[in-house]
Amino acid sequence: MNLTKYRPLLVLGPGSSSLAAASKGFDVRWGFRWEELSAALRGAPPSTLVVVEAYAGERPGDVFPRIRELLRRFPSVPVVAVLPFRPDTVADVAVLLEWGVSEVVALGADATPRAVRARLRHAHARPFKRRLETALSRYVSGEGRVLLMAAAEVAVEGGGARELARRLRVSPPTVTERCLRADLPPPRQVQAWLRILLACSLLDDPGRTAASVAYACGYSTDRSLRRAIRSFLDTDTTALRSAGAFEAASRAFNEVLRTLRETGRERQKRRRGAGPP
Repeated sequence: MNLTKYRPLLVLGPGSSSLAAASKGFDVRWGFRWEELSAALRGAPPSTLVVVEAYAGERPGDVFPRIRELLRRFPSVPVVAVLPFRPDTVADVAVLLEWGVSEVVALGADATPRAVRARLRHAHARPFKRRLETALSRYVSGEGRVLLMAAAEVAVEGGGARELARRLRVSPPTVTERCLRADLPPPRQVQAWLRILLACSLLDDPGRTAASVAYACGYSTDRSLRRAIRSFLDTDTTALRSAGAFEAASRAFNEVLRTLRETGRERQKRRRGAGPP
C-alpha cells in the first residue's frame, strides 16, 4: 500500500451527492454509525478523515454531544462537520471550531466539489500541525516552521524525506540546505522526529492502544515503536503516556533544535572570524 496516497474518509450516515463529488482522491467509506466509529478509528492511519453532518440525529439544544465525545477520545483525528451556514447556525459553528473540529463545511450550490475537496485535504493534517505549531519553541525561525509544517503533512501521509522534497517542490539537496540554514536536522532526521511526534500525538488518544498506534504510523510491530521511542526519548510507552506523550516528545525535540541553533551560531561566528578584516 502506498501510504502517501491512502486517505481514508469515514462518512457518518449516507452522505450526499455533493460530498461524493468532492471526495475524489480519498478512500471513502459511507454509512458509518456512531457506535461503529470508535472501533474503526483505533487502528486507523493518521491520514484518516471523519466527516459528520452536525445536526444528523441530534436533538435541539444538545450541543453535539457525540461530536464532543469523539474529539475527546480521538483528539488527533481530523473531524469535518457539515452544516448549513445561516445566521442561526453561527454560534454552533463557533462551538465546533472551539472544540477542535478541523473544518466546518457547507455543502450546497455555492460549494463546488473542487473547493470542498481542497478543504478536506487541508483538514487531514490540521490536528497534528496545530499541536506541533503550539509546541515549537519560539526560537524556531519562520523558515524552520515552514519546513516543519510541510514535514508534519508528509508524516501524516506516511512519507519520508523524498516526499518532503516533492511537497516543497524542490530537489532533495535543496531541502538539506534549507534545513541547515534553518538550524534543523537533515531531512531524514526531521521526518524521523516528526514520525515519533505523530506517534506520541496518537498515544495521547485514550481510544488507541500502543499496538494500534504502531500500526497506524507504519511501524512493523509495537516492539518497533517501543524501540524507536527508547532511541529518541529514552523512555517507554507506558511512562510516556503517563507523562503526556506529545508534550514529553516535543520537549525533547525542542532541545534538539536548541542544540542545533547554538551550533549554527558558532558556525556563523567562525565564518565571520575567517573573513577579511
